[in-house]
Amino acid sequence: MLLVLLVGGAVALAVIVRQGLSPVSSTQSHKVLFAVDHNESLTQVASALQDRKLVRNSLLFKLFAETKGLQLALRPGDFALDPGMSSQEIIDVLKGPPLSRAFNVTIPDGLRAAQEARLLQSDGLFSAASYLRVVNSATAFPGLSPLAGTPTGAGWEGLAFGDTYQVLPGVTPAQLLQRQIQDFETRMGSQVTQGASAVGLTPYQVVVLASIVSGEAATASDRGLVAGVFFNRLHAAMPLQSDVTVLYAQSLAGDTGTAVNTQFASPYNTYLHAGLPPGPIDSPGLTALNAVLHPTPSGYFYFLALPSGKVEYSVTLAQHNAQIQQAGLG
Repeated sequence: MLLVLLVGGAVALAVIVRQGLSPVSSTQSHKVLFAVDHNESLTQVASALQDRKLVRNSLLFKLFAETKGLQLALRPGDFALDPGMSSQEIIDVLKGPPLSRAFNVTIPDGLRAAQEARLLQSDGLFSAASYLRVVNSATAFPGLSPLAGTPTGAGWEGLAFGDTYQVLPGVTPAQLLQRQIQDFETRMGSQVTQGASAVGLTPYQVVVLASIVSGEAATASDRGLVAGVFFNRLHAAMPLQSDVTVLYAQSLAGDTGTAVNTQFASPYNTYLHAGLPPGPIDSPGLTALNAVLHPTPSGYFYFLALPSGKVEYSVTLAQHNAQIQQAGLG
């Protein structure tokens, strides 16, 4: 009986160890940068690996790594790791030379995908066309699902989140876009999913409306008020009449000017079509998304963005037209 218990315990322990050292992901799909600091211990490195979801169990990894001599080979620097790597593969990378050419890429929020593409091309990463092909297609990424309410076949416009990303030389458009979508999921995904129903929208519609708010107003306070105006219009079955949706529609046809043609034929023209457009017109940031999830209540149905950056609000069309005349914009 004792022998059976000992054998059974050994088998159970072996299973636990094998599982604890197995890759976090079933496939190697994307590289992430992992930094080892000066004088960082193997215990600290193992803990950081678990925090970054690169290993399953920091203690088991540390014990295994000690048997491979990693504590003597650790050196500071950046290393390219993948959640699909085995513990042995991670150790092999960390025992090798660190990367020396990782660099930061900053993408401002509120840019259209086409604008992001041109920026990334100017940074020398890849061609604008190759990035747009990935953004505008229904590319599937492991572990990432479209937001509820996303139309079948829709691309990722709106979720190419603006932020600063540390990337490796040779990064592909799909790899960077996956990082951007993951960033959106981490920073706003749960809030959008959980808060959408409270404002009467699907999660995808939250991003659509936030993209319009992002284009219409610059400050957090104005974005809250502008979001409230749009909700007032939606509830009153009034068209949104947003200039930035028309400019987006015109840009899709190759017109990158700033003159707004309110009669431009497009489902994105919110002067001609009531409700929300079929998709986002840019990638909204935190303040625009929060403005839609927490709009500022008011009785306003109109707003006027002045060249100075100031935004004026009104309840009636007559008041709105008076503001236009007073500003010399009529």
